[in-house]
Amino acid sequence: MKPTFLLRTCLAGLFILLVACQSESPDIRIMTYNIRHGLGMDRVLDLERTAAVINHYHPDLLILNEVDQGTARSGGIFDADSLAKLTGLNATFGRSIDYDGGEYGNAILSAQLPDTAWIIDLAVDSLAEGRTALVVQLVIEGKRVLAVGTHLGLQPAERTAQINRLLQAIPDSVRVLLAGDFNLEPSSPNYTRLTQRFVDSWSNQPEAPPLTFPADKPERRIDYIFHSEGFECRSTHDPTEILVSTASDHRPVIADLVITRP
Repeated sequence: MKPTFLLRTCLAGLFILLVACQSESPDIRIMTYNIRHGLGMDRVLDLERTAAVINHYHPDLLILNEVDQGTARSGGIFDADSLAKLTGLNATFGRSIDYDGGEYGNAILSAQLPDTAWIIDLAVDSLAEGRTALVVQLVIEGKRVLAVGTHLGLQPAERTAQINRLLQAIPDSVRVLLAGDFNLEPSSPNYTRLTQRFVDSWSNQPEAPPLTFPADKPERRIDYIFHSEGFECRSTHDPTEILVSTASDHRPVIADLVITRP
């Protein structure tokens, strides 16, 4: 065999391999993380440690819960804006309540700049903490996607009403990524209601889904990434590096998704 022919054959094979690898790559890596305003299990407030956990996984889309913006307990730091700088992502904050001289709620950080953003009010009881869902509209791989980040209430009846409102407010006609701290476990009726419309990203994975709370010795799974039709979960990640057990009282959830065609 002539060397030039061998070289061309090797280059052709390498090209095919590269194309195959590109076709297997995810369109989007999504991560959801209740950051407890940067307060760790060791009671140390350290937003740079929070960013280190996030940067370990390089998400394209990041759903954050328990985010402080300018509160006294966080030293006046704007968590969403600071994490955007530390991760290189674009931040959108969604207020749930006024708190300690600032605001507190959810945030979505994304590689793409959102087209638009809005808040779904999920408050159902004036005596309970105000809850919301933050929605941003993105264009990913030429497809319109709604990313929804939420943090549901502590009582089952409260969560039922909040899920009803979410299901009514989120349109069926667009691809949806729904993630956050749902404060419910897979054995609950409310989990069943959610999975009647959305797919749990871990549902088709060979490994058992990881527990997410408390971070140092997880006993419960209460944080999720759900998606509508139009996505396929290619892989998931069980975060086990040492910072995950201390940076917050929750562990993050990470999934690699591809957008199905059309």
